[in-house]
Amino acid sequence: MTKRILFFFPENPFSNRAGNTTRAKTTLTVLKKMGYHIDLVGSAEIYKSQNDTTDIDKSIVDQLFLINHRPPKVKTSSDYWKHKISKFYKKPNEYNHLLTDFAKKEFINILNKEKYDAIIINYEFWAGLIDNESMKNTLKIVDTHDWITLNEFYKNKSLDIGKRFNEEINNLSKFDKVITISEDEHLVFKRFLGEKVINIPPSFTSHFEKNNTGKKYDLIFVGSENIFNIQSMKWFFDHVYPLLPQNIHIIIIGRICKHFQEREGVKLVEYAENLEEYYHQSKIAICPMLEGTGIKIKVIEALSYGLPVVGTERAIDGFPAKTSNGCLVTDNPDLFKDQIMSLLQDESSYQDMKIQVENYFKNNFSEEKAIEKWKNILH
Repeated sequence: MTKRILFFFPENPFSNRAGNTTRAKTTLTVLKKMGYHIDLVGSAEIYKSQNDTTDIDKSIVDQLFLINHRPPKVKTSSDYWKHKISKFYKKPNEYNHLLTDFAKKEFINILNKEKYDAIIINYEFWAGLIDNESMKNTLKIVDTHDWITLNEFYKNKSLDIGKRFNEEINNLSKFDKVITISEDEHLVFKRFLGEKVINIPPSFTSHFEKNNTGKKYDLIFVGSENIFNIQSMKWFFDHVYPLLPQNIHIIIIGRICKHFQEREGVKLVEYAENLEEYYHQSKIAICPMLEGTGIKIKVIEALSYGLPVVGTERAIDGFPAKTSNGCLVTDNPDLFKDQIMSLLQDESSYQDMKIQVENYFKNNFSEEKAIEKWKNILH
């Protein structure tokens, strides 16, 4: 009999919007390839705020459910009055205002309609969805995506780190298995939560290409419009771009394009349905990240196409190995430029780096590796 998984991810994983949605989609793909029946649950408010459609890939997900954080404004409804009255005596969730009692009730109602073998919750701050006795015999898994305390600290330096990290560990402790995607975070959480913490790095199907001739772009960057990406590309344009020769061709893809103007040698593509053609048309991926936590999905995706990566030290956060990984890293703009130019001008060095990329990707980020790890958790 086919086993069933209830998979909660707040936004549409098929939106192709950013690294987090790509991560969720690749996880769903792996689980489907393992033969699971998967129902997807999202947050109605987040779908609305992101202008997400309810279109899903039916070859991967069987059904989509959306939960609301509050009931409809129907004054004859008991749910409406319970929610309204609760606001007078119950504080909203400090770290996730959408995680209300009503949202939890909607999630439980979905769970109780079917028999699920496992529940997978994406993000620690949605852990409250499993606070119900009816789930005690179901395997509960959280995919952390990130070290949330550190991520929030980067955005808010006045954050009470001790309080927030205590909340994070308490939330993670509710689960039977805790999935990290970064080796750095795996080491941190394992100290507090023990063997239930398992590292499953992001995985992709490989798209290696032997032909390196006729490439349209020298450099490619793919990114959403989060603050870390914006800071990173501003640093690149302020400090590295002026050092590069004028005949360099750069393509930037994603919503980050809203924050930059086209300039000589730079093409902006705000949305691409499929990144494959752009990666195959490019020689090198760049990742000049200055802040941010966790493994960089964009880096692994670039490696899956056999592209060498030139980045800052933050580009390889979470990697098991800091060298011989297909990436050249430096925080110095002059050296950043030199690394780009050495790959573009020395074909032998470029080909050696491509071999390194392919070997490192196969050994760490292939779908086969991810399936093997998920089998150990679910079987």
